[in-house]
Amino acid sequence: MATFTRFEDIEAWQTGRELTKQIYAVSRERVFSRDFALRD
Repeated sequence: MATFTRFEDIEAWQTGRELTKQIYAVSRERVFSRDFALRD
């Protein structure tokens, strides 16, 4: 079993962080920029 010293070492956390970056990038595009309910 793996031992973690930092939560940033967890692969699931790293994947979630990348997914979050992608979602923010897409939601900044013009199509979504005025859909405030979707962005929230």
